[in-house]
Amino acid sequence: MTVRKFGRRWMLLGGGASLMIPALPSLLRGTKTAAQDGALPRRMVAIVTEHGGVWQDDFYPAESLASTPFAHPLHPCHQGALTSMVAGSDRVMSPTLRAPSGLFTESIASKMNVLRGLDVPFYYGHGRHSLGNYGDMSNNHDEFPDDQQTADQIMAYSPAVYETTPRRRTMYFGSEALSVELRDRTLGPSGGFQPVEEVGAQTIFDSIYVETTTEPPRPSPINAVYESYARLESGRFGAGARLGRADRQRLTQYMDRLSDIRASLMAGVGASCSDVTPIAGLPDRWSRYGRDTYALINDVVVAGFMCDSSRIAIIRVNDAFNDAIDAYPGGYHEVAHNGAGTDTSMVEPAVLENLGAMLRDGGRNFFAGAYLDLVSKLDGISEGDGTMLDNSLVWWTQEAGSSTHNGDSIPIVTAGGAGDRLNTGLYLDFRNRPEMRFSAEQHIYANEGRRPGACFFQWTTTYLDAFGVGREEWQTADRRAFSAMGPNHTWMRMQYDQSAMDASCDDPLPHLMRT
Repeated sequence: MTVRKFGRRWMLLGGGASLMIPALPSLLRGTKTAAQDGALPRRMVAIVTEHGGVWQDDFYPAESLASTPFAHPLHPCHQGALTSMVAGSDRVMSPTLRAPSGLFTESIASKMNVLRGLDVPFYYGHGRHSLGNYGDMSNNHDEFPDDQQTADQIMAYSPAVYETTPRRRTMYFGSEALSVELRDRTLGPSGGFQPVEEVGAQTIFDSIYVETTTEPPRPSPINAVYESYARLESGRFGAGARLGRADRQRLTQYMDRLSDIRASLMAGVGASCSDVTPIAGLPDRWSRYGRDTYALINDVVVAGFMCDSSRIAIIRVNDAFNDAIDAYPGGYHEVAHNGAGTDTSMVEPAVLENLGAMLRDGGRNFFAGAYLDLVSKLDGISEGDGTMLDNSLVWWTQEAGSSTHNGDSIPIVTAGGAGDRLNTGLYLDFRNRPEMRFSAEQHIYANEGRRPGACFFQWTTTYLDAFGVGREEWQTADRRAFSAMGPNHTWMRMQYDQSAMDASCDDPLPHLMRT
């Protein structure tokens, strides 16, 4: 075997570091080199709120914004640019996706997507299906066992997400089996599955926070490399005596690029673990999380990312974010149930409009007070050529869709491009718009837009692909992971071609993945 040796003319040296310079034919011909920038970490936050039931016209942007047809294996779908407008002091995408424009900036709006028409194609009562768990469904316990890890846990052990073992693989702010892991990783699936243990927010913060030293930073080795470059460029016996004109130009261009890298390094990521302020007094269990705590929970998530102690966070929200809902007899549960308008005692327009407004306002309060709070904090941290949000994916979904207990048009709102892996600024509507498969009472008032859609778990496939998680890490031999399971129950008013739905689950959603 021949070993090619490189002399110092091929290196810019300094401070214990060296950089390979471009191939310079006047020094040595026939050799090629390439430089590659290091990749920044990619991070994910999945947020799930209870019930759902927000009227479609209240939650989604106008249907007319998604007017361009595109093909899907199940049926034609539609897409368009996600736009917003300023109304008074607010920026508005829809009655729910609305917040003060100082928080909901045009820049953040451009980094978002709204996905409509993603369905779980069977009746599930209450469920924790958002991350792929079929085991915790109130009406189907015997039919849907915990037989797979949820997507967050697959990511947590994937080398595509963590190159080395992190301090905490996931920051899980939740309970009741939203997240499911292997019982014994040495045994794999044969050892069974279990819900991820619930721990309090304070415990999570204590596990991810890293005390930093006050030692002065070491000088950048690139500074010394510049001295080496100056010696090479000027030449020992005169200005550039050993370099041809073309090579001098190539080397200058290379150093211009290095100058950009040096500027980025000197700027840093904009924040680091040394910028994290210790947090104390956080809730010690999920049942004690209230709307006044979610800004602090967001701070814990940001701290975990800044310290690079964890790259995955799951937040299950148990607050209605509306005092009127809390004061209503039966609280959120009754508002969500009766707001669907299927109870004959609740079909009066004034009653329905009042309940629908409660759900809309609760969703809007959450969007502004919790979701955008986290998104704006991440977008305020410079990282690489963009922000920490650009290298993250923060998505929000709900337990149900246009009415609680039913899984049609479960909304997904995203922010961030997962490190240039996902396109943003899209409004994607996966419903089959001409189809009317609901009974008449399911189309009353603002829920007239209910239509059959695409498989919810295509979204799971999309972000696993975006994070580079190999299919061998999550697909199963006997069926497609995250696909629907069990028969289509007779009380599910909407009928699907379940085989076709299952066959599409392992395909990423169109338009989202960057190529």
